[in-house]
Amino acid sequence: MATLLALETSGDACSVALWRDGDVVERHEVTPRSHTQAVLPLVDAILSEANMSLPSLNAIAFGCGPGSFTGLRVCASVVQGLAFAADLPCLPVSSLAALAHTAITQHQIGEGQRILVCVDARMDEVYWCAYRVVDGFPQALGNEQLSSPEAVLLEGDFHRVGSGWQYAERLPVFAEGADIHLLPRATSVAALGAQLWLADGAVPSDRALPRYLRDEVAWR
Repeated sequence: MATLLALETSGDACSVALWRDGDVVERHEVTPRSHTQAVLPLVDAILSEANMSLPSLNAIAFGCGPGSFTGLRVCASVVQGLAFAADLPCLPVSSLAALAHTAITQHQIGEGQRILVCVDARMDEVYWCAYRVVDGFPQALGNEQLSSPEAVLLEGDFHRVGSGWQYAERLPVFAEGADIHLLPRATSVAALGAQLWLADGAVPSDRALPRYLRDEVAWR
């Protein structure tokens, strides 16, 4: 398997995890717009607890987005710096897929069930993607989308997670019971990153880039 450091700051949480052959420890703090101050101390703390250093890792996994522009840039910058300094490859993981995986683990969503992740993208839009649970992991049923809430056109039963469900009255799909407070966790980024590692999906540090889905800056 692998030993991975995982970071996720695409939303209000600053989340860091250490994955060692399936065993994982995590530091997860809800720190809106304070990721710059929080992320490196969390990395130092989790590595110190494990008596590990960056060069002893195999790779660094990170939530590459879509999500908060500021959070994504902070995460990518930190990952690039750490990976370059320690000569480590990087594993870019979709933040929407990480949120779907977090939902699977926290809400005990079973095999074959579907999840509709919908995250507030600001500027009156949402990021969204549908997933099916396959072998305990989220399998995307289409491409990640950026659209108005009214354009989320899907039929059938879904577990509904993400901050975008605050627009429930504008979403054409059934929205009752949505978990609008659930945030993606680094443990999920680590689990998905481990899958990517086994599939030879690592990239060099200079390609550890955010995925925005939009060119304009949403956070001022």
